[in-house]
Amino acid sequence: MRYIVLCIIILCPATFSHADELASDSLYRMAATLTTQQNHSAGLDLYRGHPVVISMFYGSCAAACPMLITAIQTYESRLDNSEREQLRVLMISFDAARDTPAHLLEVATTHGANAARWTFSSAPEQQARKIAALLGVQYRHMPDGEFEHSLLITLLDRDGRVLATTTKLYDDETFISALRAAIRVRS
Repeated sequence: MRYIVLCIIILCPATFSHADELASDSLYRMAATLTTQQNHSAGLDLYRGHPVVISMFYGSCAAACPMLITAIQTYESRLDNSEREQLRVLMISFDAARDTPAHLLEVATTHGANAARWTFSSAPEQQARKIAALLGVQYRHMPDGEFEHSLLITLLDRDGRVLATTTKLYDDETFISALRAAIRVRS
């Protein structure tokens, strides 16, 4: 048995070193499988190496979630073009049953999200709950099929550590400053 474990470690060092390279407080340590609007599988570390704005939503939301997406776009608009090009946005739905890749693509298109920098994704219920807990997002499924949920925008550094959060949908100057600072830091 020891021989098998040793062979695995010798033959697959990247498997073990990836997690070891991350800080203990990195969200990228969580093994999660997201399904994107392009029907690809991705992890939370999809945009590792870039500052990332991450938030949770659901696509059939008629009020709060569209405002949340617009708020993130408004924060982006406060950055100049070169700053914006470095930033990535990861939206994670907690309604995987309805937020199929086709529906996520429709939401992204409706909001004019830049596909090169924005990913809309969904996570299975158990993983969505864990991601929400890590981010501090609270939600619950209502009997009518809708969700009650908090609105939280989180900024991660290039290695998945939380740098800043905001519940303000506009004009949080502290959050904008944190965005600019995260972009200035080079890996």
